[in-house]
Amino acid sequence: MKYVTEWDEKDINNGFTYQWNPDDKASPKLKITKSSLGTYGFCRASYVMSYDPFGVGKNKGPATEAMIRGTEVHNAQEDFWKMVNVEEAMNHIDDPSALVKSFRALYPETDDEVSSALYRSMASWSAERFIECVKEGLTEFFIPAGNEIRLNATINLNGLDIHLQGIVDRLFIHEGQYIPLELKTGVWKDSKATHMRKEMAFYKILYDNSSDEDKIAVGLDPSLEIANWGWYFPASNYIYIEPVKARTEVSVLKAMQKLVDSYILTDFPFDDFYKKCRACGLFSVCEKGENNISYDW
Repeated sequence: MKYVTEWDEKDINNGFTYQWNPDDKASPKLKITKSSLGTYGFCRASYVMSYDPFGVGKNKGPATEAMIRGTEVHNAQEDFWKMVNVEEAMNHIDDPSALVKSFRALYPETDDEVSSALYRSMASWSAERFIECVKEGLTEFFIPAGNEIRLNATINLNGLDIHLQGIVDRLFIHEGQYIPLELKTGVWKDSKATHMRKEMAFYKILYDNSSDEDKIAVGLDPSLEIANWGWYFPASNYIYIEPVKARTEVSVLKAMQKLVDSYILTDFPFDDFYKKCRACGLFSVCEKGENNISYDW
């Protein structure tokens, strides 16, 4: 594997890239996102196929039904928060069923039963939360302060400046602090908690290291901190908020350093394990995949 020595205009203008060359001072900085770090943690070779760090071409598998649905539902939830109107919702405050119906009308119609069920669940949760906000006199905090907020930041890892970028699903305000809330369209399992904490820790590190100017530019208040984070799985009607975990932030920073080290050492081996490989979306196109290797499953 050889480092890239020339970059496209977009990467040069942005100043960051997945095709980072640590030996070239003229190279754009390494870009790390929540997704790229998650892919690296899942399998380092999968990271190479997905993000093409050496400029040999990506080798992505086909989009799955779950991936397509996830994108559509995320877009629908973003649009919901753009369209929802507190004054109009107040017209139904004494009729919860009508309130849910009015919120459901802000989501698209679909023939996909799974997506339709998700929209009903999301509308019901928002209706419950709206009623609580009205009772507590906090309707100004019903609509999130941040809706699909894109942030950029630079952190220094062992003397190297690394670029972080991410889109936070939602940032709500509670008791003078921000709470990032991640939407997931799958089914909740307790085993997902560790992974979810790592995703939320990435967002907190991103937020903490973003400049005040960048926060203001996307409508955020730099004086507010993140003291809690959470995740929402409407398919399981499961929402969880917890205090931030400092040890998880440390773990995520260590994972970033490992990714940087892989670039420096050009070391991206296969992290093959039969349970992991079976669940990988790149299994059909991977040289360790079903057409090239046979595991005794």
